[in-house]
Amino acid sequence: MINYYTPKNLEELYSSLKNMTSKSKIIGGGTDLGICLNKKIINPDILLYIGNIKESKEINLINNFLEIGSSVTHTEIENSELILKYFKCLAEASENVGSLQIRNNGTIGGNIGNASPAGDLIPVLYMLDALVTIVTSKKEIIDISIKDFILGPGKIKLNSNEVILKFKIPLKKDYRSSFMKLGSRKKLTISRIGLSIGLVLENNIIKNGDIVVGAISLKPISLNKAFNYLIDKNLTKDLEYIKEVVFKNLSETILEITPEKFDKNYKAYATKGIVDDIFNKISKL
Repeated sequence: MINYYTPKNLEELYSSLKNMTSKSKIIGGGTDLGICLNKKIINPDILLYIGNIKESKEINLINNFLEIGSSVTHTEIENSELILKYFKCLAEASENVGSLQIRNNGTIGGNIGNASPAGDLIPVLYMLDALVTIVTSKKEIIDISIKDFILGPGKIKLNSNEVILKFKIPLKKDYRSSFMKLGSRKKLTISRIGLSIGLVLENNIIKNGDIVVGAISLKPISLNKAFNYLIDKNLTKDLEYIKEVVFKNLSETILEITPEKFDKNYKAYATKGIVDDIFNKISKL
């Protein structure tokens, strides 16, 4: 028999977490966990749903951070005016997750909690230096960098008596960002490459930022080598040079680190198209 907890506030959540064990599961939209339950792949003793807790359902600006509750759905993220204003890349990544039904139910907490190397939101949140806010059964609320939170495929830094409450992204001045996904079919596909770009611009001159790639390794990869060549370049006038530098570095990186079974030759070849497309798009934002 499975016990089911649906706390309505933080106090009830603390109490529920005290009963969680290594067999217990946290359920959000149920787009992945529901399949495992139906197929009897897992047999949890407890299911904990936190979607009734106010703090897990909101998108807010607080103290120079954009905060996104772990129960916020992909559809809500892709349509959020705040997210579109400050971090368009995150809205675009959510827009590319699965089908409409999955986006309507699947949550950001579930996407990150699964820690899949092909997860669309993971490279974006890496690039944005996001913090994961964790609640414990001891009434602690702890912030941890997502880069420390994701330990590897399917592995996260979360104990059985802890849960993700929200994500916090530091605001960035003069920031322009975009995300693009390469898959074998549009929308309904596991990502083969998830390319996330964020640029700090001054009069269209690149001053800072990052390029992070997902689905080419076990964890997202930052293209630091390529980005060093982009500093002080004009995003419009030097666009073709910028695309060539990024394509070359990304292609070489894929050939160097991506396992053969992950279609590394295809990815290295297909990279040129996705780099062209995303820089053409971000240069016009």
